[in-house]
Formats: sequence, structure tokens, C-alpha cells
Amino acid sequence: MTFIKQSSDFIENSKTEIDNIFFNDYLPYAPSDFVKVYVYLNYISNSSDSPDNELDRICKILNMSELDVMNALQYWENEGLLKMYGDPVQVVLFPLKSAISNDNKWSKSKYEEFNLIIQDIKKRQILPNEFNAYYTTMETLKIEIPAFIMIVKFCVMQKGESVGYSYINAVAKNWADEGAHTVEDVTKKIEEFEQSIDKVSEVIKALKSRRKATFEDRQFYKKWTEEFGFKHEVILYVAKNIKVNPTIYRLDAKLLNYYELKLYDIKEIDGFELDKDNMFRLAKNITKAMGVYYDNLEPVITGYIQPWLSKGYDEQTLLIIANSCFKNSIRTLEGMNNTINKFYNHGIVSLQSLNQEIENSIKTDNIIKNILQACGLSRNVNSWDRDFYRTWTYSWKLNDELILYGASLSKDKAQPMQYLNKILADWKDKNIDTVDKAKEISQSNTQTKSKNTKNSAIIRQREYTKEELESVFSNIDEWI
Repeated sequence: MTFIKQSSDFIENSKTEIDNIFFNDYLPYAPSDFVKVYVYLNYISNSSDSPDNELDRICKILNMSELDVMNALQYWENEGLLKMYGDPVQVVLFPLKSAISNDNKWSKSKYEEFNLIIQDIKKRQILPNEFNAYYTTMETLKIEIPAFIMIVKFCVMQKGESVGYSYINAVAKNWADEGAHTVEDVTKKIEEFEQSIDKVSEVIKALKSRRKATFEDRQFYKKWTEEFGFKHEVILYVAKNIKVNPTIYRLDAKLLNYYELKLYDIKEIDGFELDKDNMFRLAKNITKAMGVYYDNLEPVITGYIQPWLSKGYDEQTLLIIANSCFKNSIRTLEGMNNTINKFYNHGIVSLQSLNQEIENSIKTDNIIKNILQACGLSRNVNSWDRDFYRTWTYSWKLNDELILYGASLSKDKAQPMQYLNKILADWKDKNIDTVDKAKEISQSNTQTKSKNTKNSAIIRQREYTKEELESVFSNIDEWI
């Protein structure tokens, strides 16, 4: 058992120190995600008892796949900063000053020709750290040397001889994740790129740019068409209509917004953009009516206004609902959204149907108020009263005249509503559906009160098995 443990507060308020050697000799040459993994490992190493000291938790916190985290660990092991062993894998971090030297890590004969080819392609002297980064990528991702050389040539064609090795490694990783490890695999990836490059170039031109389409542009286009499902002509149309900051990133943000709103057709997108000013005004008026404030109304439009309008609600109806929600202490947009969903499920969408529902509710409340007065109660109608009335009329099929008669019998009771529920339930069980039948049964009950009391005692004495009770309670939704 551990003699001393650090509390979570102690860990969170202490410091994680990393030697400057890391920032000088390792960070500039490592992939950014690999740096993220190494820094986080140093943080959680402050306490082996941390709940985050598990591979699956690390993946979740860093938003990385297990494969990517393991690749990062392999990279840092190759750099001599840690050691992995055992199954499940355990990691030991080494002090940076005593890190294992990389000088003899890679076989000189294995990569001797590779080094010469890469220097010839990039037409400059390449430092050992850059070569080590290439070696690590090939070894970790199991990419054949000739295939990696093809990737380097491809990147130089795209970006020029000054292309950074982190960009080359990123392309290699992306293609390796898609199963490209051999010359044949990489050839197919380059062919895919060339087949789509004309369409990607059209998009770049539509953004009023004269630059060449790059691998990154191709990845964006692939996401828009394959993941989002946009057609080429839609992407071009959106690109041409970006007036402010027409970049590939601005286009990506626009298409992501349309994707989230489920707007895939040019006509739908046009309608949305033309009505956007109206939606901003509507969002402002609704938030004001609800008593809430947003610095940015975009999430309100995306999350609420657009879905409500797509259901068929108009501005006037939404504002009436917003004001009604506020008066009924529903003062969040999510609360209003729940109300609208209930209305929609009951087919209440137009202003006319909403007004009819309000009129029906007022009429129902007046009936309930008469029932309360018949019970000798002078208070206002509440939600419980409405639930009772809904049960009596919709579930038990009792008419208002019969309910009012029951209320008159309850007037002198200490708990009139409780008594009313009891006698109405009794009439429902005995199929009493008129006032005349109710009067007959009331007289009969008075004459045989003692007998009924005895019988009810007998009924209470009966015991039910667990199975019998489960049968009733498990099926209650079916017979209510």
C-alpha cells in the first residue's frame, strides 16, 4: 500500500517541469500530436494513482485514437525519451539529459540510398533530425521506403523544394491511415488526387484565388463530397458567393453550417441566406421576449430558429409562444423548444391552430372551475386539476354532467377532490355513465353500507402473489 499519496488538488496546483532540451532538440521536429502526448504523459506522471493514468482515458482526453497515441509513444521511444514494455503496455519516462542517443538507432545501410535520393529531390542539405523524423514515420506506420520517396516527390510537386518535413509526414500519415503503405497504394492515392484536382482547382478559382490546388484542398473537398454529401455544383455556388474573406477555411465553415442545418440544395441554401436577416431579427425578438441574452445569435438561429421554421411555424406564432412561455415561467430557449415540440406532435403549427388550442384550454379551465365550485372550493385551477380532468374525460370517458354531480356529492367532505376521484373511479369500474345511474348506485350504496364495509374488509384480506402484482404493474401502460 502506498504510504503517501498526492491529492488531486495538490496535483492540479503543482507544476509540471520539462527540461529545455525538449524545446530545443525535440519539439521543433516532432509532429504536433506527438508533442501533445509527451507533454500530457509528463503531467499525469506526477501521480500514478490519477484516474487519467489509463490508455483509454488518455485517448479520450486528448481526442486521439488509440492507434495515434501508440504511434506517438513509439515515436518517443525511438527518440529515447521513454520505454514501453509489458502487456498491457506500461510506459517509463526517462530524464531528457540521459535520453538514449539516436545516432545508431537506424541502420545506416538501410537508409543510405534513401538519404541521397531525398537530398537530391529537395536539392538541399538535410539535417539529421529531419531524416530521423522520416525514419520514424516509415517505421511506425510501416510505409515502404520506395512508397515514402513517392510521397516526398508528390509533396515537392505540390509545395516546392522548400516544403517542410512535417507536411510530408502529415501526408504520409493520412494516406497510411487509409491503407497506403506500398508503391502500388501510393500510386492509387496520387491518381485519385489527379482525377479530382480539376474540380478542386475550380473551387479554388471560385474563391477568387490563383494559387494551385494542394493536398490540403483535396482533403477538404473529399470531406465536403464524401462525408457531408455536397454535390460539386453546390460547393462551387457557395464558394462564388463568399464575399468577405473568400478562403478555403471560410468555405469549409460555410459548408459545415449548411451540413448541420441539412441544407444540401442550392435552392434551400439561397432561401436560407435570403431569409437570414429576418431570422436574426426573429432571434433577437424571441430572446428578448424570453428574457435571455446572447452575444452571438448564430447558435440561436442554428439550434432553434431554423428548426422551428422548418417545422412550419411563422414569426407571429413563434413570438406568441415565446410570450406565453415567459408568462408561464418557461424562460429558456430549450424550455420553449420542448413546448414547441409538444405542440408540433399534436399538429398545432399555424396561428389558427394555436388560437384554437388556447380557446379550448380556456374553455376547459372554465369547466374545471365549475367543478371546483361544486366541490365548495374557490381557488384557482392548477396543473393537478387539469391532469385529473384529462383522466376523467379522456381516459375514463366520463361526461361533464356526471363529474359535476360527483362534485356536488363531495362538497361537504374534508378532502373534496380526493373524495371526487374515489367516487368517479368507482362509477368508471361499474360502467356508470349517466347521472340517473349514479343516483341509483348512490342510494343502493347507502342501503347496503354495512354489507359493503364487510365485503371490502374481506377484499383487503386477500393476498396477491409477486407474479400477479408484476403482471398488473408491468402492463399498466397498455391498459391506461
